[in-house]
Amino acid sequence: MNAVARLLGALLSRPASLALILGVGLGYGLLYLWLVGDIAGGGSGFRLAFPAWERAFELRGAWRFEPVGILELGPWIWTFSPLNTLIALGLGTLLGLDLAAARRLRRVARQCPVTAPTGGLLAGLSALLAGGACCAPLLAIWLGLPLAGGLAVLAPWLVPLAYAALALGLWRLAVRQAPGRGEGGAE
Repeated sequence: MNAVARLLGALLSRPASLALILGVGLGYGLLYLWLVGDIAGGGSGFRLAFPAWERAFELRGAWRFEPVGILELGPWIWTFSPLNTLIALGLGTLLGLDLAAARRLRRVARQCPVTAPTGGLLAGLSALLAGGACCAPLLAIWLGLPLAGGLAVLAPWLVPLAYAALALGLWRLAVRQAPGRGEGGAE
């Protein structure tokens, strides 16, 4: 756990890594919310209303919760569900952290002649696969692809599995970058 805390401190102290984490987190979060139907087009002005906070914990599907309010901003409508938003931003932030850590490991691997230069790239592969685990089925359904039916059966498992894979990937990257590992812990 100490290695993860050191890695997070190193990533959050660098502006480029912080920008990557925030950009990926926000981008993935918005994509996830759009694919689950919380963000859509069709607005025509500005409206903000939150009349149904008592519905915040009501399920409307596997890992999808009922909206409690609506935000209409120009052509966009966001049916706000705090738990859907938390899930989306959490996955996006974990994905951003994994990608920033993989980028850091890749840079360290390039500076150390003993380590293979593909170490950081291969370490980030789990982040990319787990990050796509949530949006891939939703995208297949949205595009109307025939494999969407098969993926729909797996949908209840994909969000927790993606969280677990991203957390495990971050821990693995933190351990690989820990000082004294031979792959370089400092840049």
